[in-house]
Amino acid sequence: MKPFEEKFTAWVDGQLTGTELAAFERELAASHPDAVAEKADAERLRSLLRTHPTAPPLGNPDFFNLQLLQRIEADLPRKPARAERPAFLWPLSRLAWAGAFCLLMAFGLFKATIPTGGDAGEKSPYFAQVIESWPGADNISATTVYNPKDNVTVLWLEGLDYMPGSQQLQ
Repeated sequence: MKPFEEKFTAWVDGQLTGTELAAFERELAASHPDAVAEKADAERLRSLLRTHPTAPPLGNPDFFNLQLLQRIEADLPRKPARAERPAFLWPLSRLAWAGAFCLLMAFGLFKATIPTGGDAGEKSPYFAQVIESWPGADNISATTVYNPKDNVTVLWLEGLDYMPGSQQLQ
């Protein structure tokens, strides 16, 4: 507390004496002329609290609380009522924004994860060239076909009756 408030409380409680009491009462007379009335009110309240230490028990405390809450609510300013909308349905504008956001995210993920083909004339880092092919038997012929558009080389084998199990693709 501030020094004035501490002295005022001590004065109301009767704890100031002598020169301190006289100096404080002069200060009160100059700056707070209604302080004597406040002291009288405080002494009257103190005597009432000493004669009636507890409040009488309520007959029906729940009813009292209900009435008190209703009065408090009546005094509060009212807010304008909003139209109630079902919580499970989104308005059309929110649905359109959510759809646009989903499409944008899908396009971004598509561009980020799927590699592009690049230029057709550009050589692939995985480049292989067939220089020579010779089959192991006279009835088998091997031909290579290169497609520059797709940058693909195919080795075509003709005359094979079967492919050994160790050579088959799994």
